[in-house]
Amino acid sequence: MYYNLNALILNTSISSEADKTITVYTCKWGKIRAVVPSAKKIMAKLAQATEPVTESEITIYQPGVNAKPTVTGARILNNNSDVKSDFNRYSLALYVSELSDKFAPINVPNEKKYDLISRTWQLLGSSPVPLRVLTAFSLRLLKISGYSMTDYILRESAMKKTDFFCLQKISNCSGKELEMLEGFENGKDKIMWSYVENYIKTHVPQLSVGIFLKKIKFIN
Repeated sequence: MYYNLNALILNTSISSEADKTITVYTCKWGKIRAVVPSAKKIMAKLAQATEPVTESEITIYQPGVNAKPTVTGARILNNNSDVKSDFNRYSLALYVSELSDKFAPINVPNEKKYDLISRTWQLLGSSPVPLRVLTAFSLRLLKISGYSMTDYILRESAMKKTDFFCLQKISNCSGKELEMLEGFENGKDKIMWSYVENYIKTHVPQLSVGIFLKKIKFIN
């Protein structure tokens, strides 16, 4: 059977000399993994449309319920060029992808989660406060996935009241609203992110992109 799916390409891995396996989040099926034949070859038709941080319409062939899907066609819907042209922003977008992969079970669709990932990639391409965008995304993704930070924040006695209110502000804002928030001077965005990252670590090991960002001192 052939199926057309709108898909967010989260990550890729080499599965053979010429093929690659992609992890995607789709509106209809949730997270799935599929093989892209010959995608590692130079000038492969499917290569660009199946790269991370890309939204594409993919055609997959799946002969049976338990068979691994194979991508037979792909058309780019949004290449997120603004993100990919900036090293730091692209790194944060990859963090979004990796975090989404960790908190998305296989074959459990969630339209809100799909829209959240897609919108966050776009915001990271234009927002003057990309780390704040990542923080807001993480708070929303955790909540949608059933891992709300509310109880954790209430137990965190060392958290200052001002920090608590800042996190609340971020969690209740989106898009352009994030840029207008007050009280985020003197490295406050990195402080807010540290709370969120520490909470994430209580559920999943430190993400590889996060380790890389620390090494280049983009996130302290």
